[in-house]
Amino acid sequence: MAVSIQSAQSIFSNTEIASAVPATTDSFYKLSVEDQLALLWYAYTEMGISITAAAPGVASMALVEGVLNEIKQMSPDAQSKTMFDLASNADTTIGRIYTSLRVNTKLGFWYELGQLMKQGAVAPIPAGYQMSAEATKVLETIKKLDPGQQITVLRNTVVHMGYDPDFSQEYGKRSAPRSTPTAAAERVKTKIEGISELTVLSYIDYMNAFDFTPAVGLFAEEGALQPPFQKPIVGREAILNYMREECIGLKMMPEQGVSEPAEDGYRQVKVTGKVETPWFGANVGMNIAWRFMLDPQGQIFFVAIDLLASPKELLNLMRK
Repeated sequence: MAVSIQSAQSIFSNTEIASAVPATTDSFYKLSVEDQLALLWYAYTEMGISITAAAPGVASMALVEGVLNEIKQMSPDAQSKTMFDLASNADTTIGRIYTSLRVNTKLGFWYELGQLMKQGAVAPIPAGYQMSAEATKVLETIKKLDPGQQITVLRNTVVHMGYDPDFSQEYGKRSAPRSTPTAAAERVKTKIEGISELTVLSYIDYMNAFDFTPAVGLFAEEGALQPPFQKPIVGREAILNYMREECIGLKMMPEQGVSEPAEDGYRQVKVTGKVETPWFGANVGMNIAWRFMLDPQGQIFFVAIDLLASPKELLNLMRK
């Protein structure tokens, strides 16, 4: 049977992913807009207690300082409506600006907005407001997740807010902002126990340097990248736009891996390690597995990035 993206998705099928993340995200989006906003408010006020604290100032907030200042000048009712409009995808000027932001900055925006609410500069949740039983259950579930899973759920709750008329379009049909790669002198070569494939090592190096054009050059022309809990992104142009939009600031820290032959001259490689994000504490890492399928020319035919269910999964390098 010829190798396909569909068949490549099943390599190292024993990898245990954090299924609680999409389940919790789905539960969040089933809540009313009012409960979604209340949950975010309570989640941010719980940070540093039972929910991983954000790292203010790490994400570039220059693009949203003007928006935050505009919100501060509004009446309390207008502030509440602005947040409601963001969560309900209303077509507003602020909603369109928000949609243009990278994920890092969206998380930073809500962090800063939460701080303004705590300070009384922005209207807080109305006095006496009680979250529904469903929202309370979702919040308690988030509290019990490990830090990396909390990061992912909170990211998922805010990433699709705002108004995006092109939301349904694929990455290949919309362009993402460019970034400046890390200077060559500042880059560190990756070493992974058990892995010698130059393609895999170079992929990690380029990604850590935010040098996405050569990273995409490692892929086959119709290669695919599958982000956590998403469908595969196919083709170099689409993958490049995804990287520019989603991967700025990520720090990949692979630890060990295994490589073995597959059918028709292909090779499958699994690497496990951690990824740090710029919008949460530097000491908080997501437990990640990268599952590569390399074609006979050594190009990346497929790579899946999996958020793992538990730290013990970092040691799980078996094929089945």
